[in-house]
Amino acid sequence: MKRIILLFIVVFISCIVVAKPKFGIDLGVGIKGGLNLNKMTGLGLKQEFHTDPHGGFFVFLNKRSAGVQLEAVWTQNHITTDSSFKGLYQQYLNQANDSLNAASFKFNTISLPFLLNIKLTQFLWIQLGPQFSANISVADKSEIVKSGLNIIAQQNYSAVGGLWFQFGGKAPLIRVNAGARYVVGLTNINSLSSNTEWQNQMLQLHIGLSY
Repeated sequence: MKRIILLFIVVFISCIVVAKPKFGIDLGVGIKGGLNLNKMTGLGLKQEFHTDPHGGFFVFLNKRSAGVQLEAVWTQNHITTDSSFKGLYQQYLNQANDSLNAASFKFNTISLPFLLNIKLTQFLWIQLGPQFSANISVADKSEIVKSGLNIIAQQNYSAVGGLWFQFGGKAPLIRVNAGARYVVGLTNINSLSSNTEWQNQMLQLHIGLSY
């Protein structure tokens, strides 16, 4: 999968570089980083926000009023259980754990948003689109769940909407950007039980640089 993603990005950038001087396309390639305000909803989980980091790179291809943007972003998130977690998922848990109040899981994902850029001005864009995410690791430091069981689904889909602030116009210099977006999960990420849905909600704030 990683090779396919890398090949797609290389081909995408190559096509843009060839097309830019011919069609007057605004191409940007850059990096970004920031914070997530993440909340997981579902039975057995505390309905609270956690603050975690994210970072990645992006490529955008814009004309006068619209364009597209592809990103690859590493994201870290938390899950915190509530007092009902043990009763709901007892068959999946280690018997040694008598209390699971406020137990925490940390998971890392790689996300691929594909966004439509709608340019309100040269410096302010609305962004909308789908996002595919793949879970790459889960930390269960207290060994709450039985060995070999996944807590979070390996793949999921989300919808993304937000604002992107781009500073520096089209000058061929390093440009600064900042943004805020809301990500809402469209699929159940609960891998323990298909009878109970967990969905992720996230507010992302970032700053970045592009060329």
